[in-house]
Amino acid sequence: MFIIELDHQHLQQTLSKVEQSIGDLTPLMHSLAAELASQTEVNFEHEGRPQWPELSDATIGRRAETGHWPGKMLQVSAAGLAASITTQATDSSALVGSNKPYAAMMQFGGDQADFPQLWGDIPGRPYLPMDAEGNLQSQTEKAILELALAHLSAASDT
Repeated sequence: MFIIELDHQHLQQTLSKVEQSIGDLTPLMHSLAAELASQTEVNFEHEGRPQWPELSDATIGRRAETGHWPGKMLQVSAAGLAASITTQATDSSALVGSNKPYAAMMQFGGDQADFPQLWGDIPGRPYLPMDAEGNLQSQTEKAILELALAHLSAASDT
């Protein structure tokens, strides 16, 4: 029988130095929250990445009756979903979201069978920079990684 012992004291010391040099993550989290909001704005601007499904004929008709057609999806009113996007950051988290009651329905979609108040099924139009499984859009993932690496680089310079 072979027994291998790993003296990890040096590893622990090294990791402690890295942790100390990184410092307070609050500035990074604020940067990440701002980036998440920026990526969300790009999604609204481009009407999705990938492109959102087209509006139904019923929705187009209702919007035309109120003078909101043609127009951008999910951006009918100045106080609507796009304007409701907020961020929050702590020393260990970065959040982006909306307080609108219909926000989740727009992100993930919904069926009229489950929500009888709808005039039809609503396909998901992911405006937040993630898919239904919680995976970040590739552009967002890249931007977040770049911010994290820049933070690490700046911390290592001190």
